[in-house]
Amino acid sequence: MQFNFKSKIGLGTWQMGQNPTKFDDEVRAVEHALSLGYELIDTAEMYASGVSEKIVGQALKNFGSSKRNNLTLVSKVLPSNASKSGVIKACEASLKRMGCEYLDVYLLHWQSSSPFEETIEGFMDLQSRGLIKHHGVSNFDVEQMKKWLKTEKTLGASKSATNQVYYALNERGVEFDLIDYLDSEGISTMAYSPLGTGQLARHKGLTELANKLSVTAAQLALAWAIRNNRVIAIPKSVTPSRISENLRASEINLDDETLSVLDSLFQPPRSKKTLAVI
Repeated sequence: MQFNFKSKIGLGTWQMGQNPTKFDDEVRAVEHALSLGYELIDTAEMYASGVSEKIVGQALKNFGSSKRNNLTLVSKVLPSNASKSGVIKACEASLKRMGCEYLDVYLLHWQSSSPFEETIEGFMDLQSRGLIKHHGVSNFDVEQMKKWLKTEKTLGASKSATNQVYYALNERGVEFDLIDYLDSEGISTMAYSPLGTGQLARHKGLTELANKLSVTAAQLALAWAIRNNRVIAIPKSVTPSRISENLRASEINLDDETLSVLDSLFQPPRSKKTLAVI
């Protein structure tokens, strides 16, 4: 059974945990997101060498365990840990850092030198033990996805829940064929850095259009990313007002005229491009 992501917008935690002096502020930022009703939080063992996961864990502890059942918690395993035993050990370590009993979705951060069979067998072991509910990948293009899905089928594994990729107005390459392919397979696209690592919030043309619509440039960029219910966006922020602003973007509906203007500002892909990764 495929996993249904209830949220269109979640909280990303990339770059959290890099400065020890900001740890408490970042914990409070995650708590703020939870208090607003965010239902998806994304993290990874790579982020600040696990400190990001500790921040998420501390926020969950402070906020109260009652929130956990309504929360989709996502983390990712490094390619260097993608052997069967490595996947299992890495997940157990992530769960320990977060103080959680299970992950809702566990992803391979990007393709590794380990055979897909080993990684998927690791995911299957974790799922059988109740440590993860679903698995998936990140930074996989169409051909990688085809091989991955074929391996899942051969092993009798459940199908991946999502592919997490870089997708934003200023990086639309995945629209050429990847999103359509994932959609045809019943796999969600999860957009990381949907604000283009922040520059879209300051983009002149986007800001001018957003002002006409009485929204912010960031809200417009996020509303565009999730416009057709095929994509989940996970913008990162530690600023309470911005976290609130981002969530409200899920309430914005864009008409055809606005979408046309956005296409003129940010051209859709006309040919296949190498998958963008940051």
